[in-house]
Amino acid sequence: MITKAAYESRQLYFLKMNITSTQNPLIKKIVLLSEKSRERKKEGICVVEGAREIRLALEGGYTLETLLYQPEIFAEEHLLKLLSHTVQRVNPITISKEVYQKISYRSSTQGLLP
Repeated sequence: MITKAAYESRQLYFLKMNITSTQNPLIKKIVLLSEKSRERKKEGICVVEGAREIRLALEGGYTLETLLYQPEIFAEEHLLKLLSHTVQRVNPITISKEVYQKISYRSSTQGLLP
């Protein structure tokens, strides 16, 4: 397990950002990407949900553009552990439960979306 201090010392620190509105442009973009394959192809990106899926994507060489998490469902210490396996600079964004419910597309998930 990696501590927050160790994570920060690798220059992969968190820039604290929180999204609480379902009308946020980023949230609207994620919903659009989740629902429309044409948009995913046009943008050249996809939406992945869940810690296991994110870990597999990172191991497969994919780059995280954005990482959203709901801290009441997925604790920050688990996030640090997940991100300790990458050298990418990722700034996770916390989201409210309302936002999480809007963008989550799986019935059983872990509060985490990149």
